[in-house]
Amino acid sequence: MNCVSLISTVHDEVGLANVSELRAILERVRPEVIFLEVPFSALDDYYMICSRSNLESIAVRTYRESRPVKLVPVDLPTPEAEFFEKVDYLHKRIREGSPEYRQLMARDTACMRAHGFAYLNSEDCINLWSDAYKEMLSTIGRLDDARLVEIFESWKETIDHRENEMMKNIQEYCGANTFDKGAFLVGAAHRQPIIEKSKEQSSADPNSICWDFSVR
Repeated sequence: MNCVSLISTVHDEVGLANVSELRAILERVRPEVIFLEVPFSALDDYYMICSRSNLESIAVRTYRESRPVKLVPVDLPTPEAEFFEKVDYLHKRIREGSPEYRQLMARDTACMRAHGFAYLNSEDCINLWSDAYKEMLSTIGRLDDARLVEIFESWKETIDHRENEMMKNIQEYCGANTFDKGAFLVGAAHRQPIIEKSKEQSSADPNSICWDFSVR
């Protein structure tokens, strides 16, 4: 059975959440396949031509220098700029309206800085993001702005759609290919939904993928 390790990460270096630490994790896991939170259209820019880069792409490129590995992009195409402008506005209004949300985000950054991937792949990180989403909803309710409700619902729907697509693409690849070890690099905010969706997949098809959530 294909075994896939879920590795929660961030796109920009913060303290111990850095390229060398992610490279060290990859060296321990030794994946033959890495599933990437990028659309197919961005694969060349991040991993082949290297005209763009982030924490994950740099770590993976250095890992590939010593080990052969198949790179599989699994995300949906990137939304239009207008979508990100609306989401930025949403987060700006919530930060302005909620000291609790600002505190949660500050604690998230501090934990990443001090503990790196051990935090990003922990229950503490899952719980913090759960609290952050609850505070976002609470703040939107207090602000009583219909536009914020619309943007939040569109944003969460887009995230859920992306997560479903990524999981579907991983399952399809595993159904058509055989390997011993794989890794799925995905932003830490997606960790709990991915774990839940993997359990749903396993219930429907127990022989499809062996997931490993123990990587730190």
